[in-house]
Amino acid sequence: MSITLANKDDRTSLLILSVVLGVAATAFLDVVNYLQHIILDKPLTRYEFIGRWVIYMTDGVFSHQSIKAAPSKAGELMLGWVGHYAIGIGFALLMLIFTGVKWVLKPSFLPAFIVGFATCSIPFFLMYPGMGYGVAGLHTPNPAMLQSKVLLSHFIFSVGLYAAGWLLSRRIQDACNE
Repeated sequence: MSITLANKDDRTSLLILSVVLGVAATAFLDVVNYLQHIILDKPLTRYEFIGRWVIYMTDGVFSHQSIKAAPSKAGELMLGWVGHYAIGIGFALLMLIFTGVKWVLKPSFLPAFIVGFATCSIPFFLMYPGMGYGVAGLHTPNPAMLQSKVLLSHFIFSVGLYAAGWLLSRRIQDACNE
């Protein structure tokens, strides 16, 4: 079974697989983060700040001294959560664009890891500076903690992406054998 992107159906398959993989990997990340919060007392990610940052962009404000100090906006928490999952879907799409949807038939960890590692650049060089944390969080009281949180979260996402691909490949194989 081979899927190319030559026609509309193939692009639809790419998008559907991206949604399935991205949502599953992001949900896996959320479960692991919640378990870390319960077991290790690690703080949870505050998605309302991401939503707030995005909402301010619609007003032409792309950078803040501190996103935490910026007045809250209606819908910021919901937008933060939706954005969190949309980003996960986008990362899955990015991987499938480079590997092809054939990756789902025989997933390997390396492409998922590369996407997870490469996408650390987004919070380090785009989100954190825009939110007032500085490049790679260097304007925070503990940059190493923030950096390690990003690296660990993106690694966990990579594991979730691979696991979702592995489970999906088993499901596809079972369906083909019926």
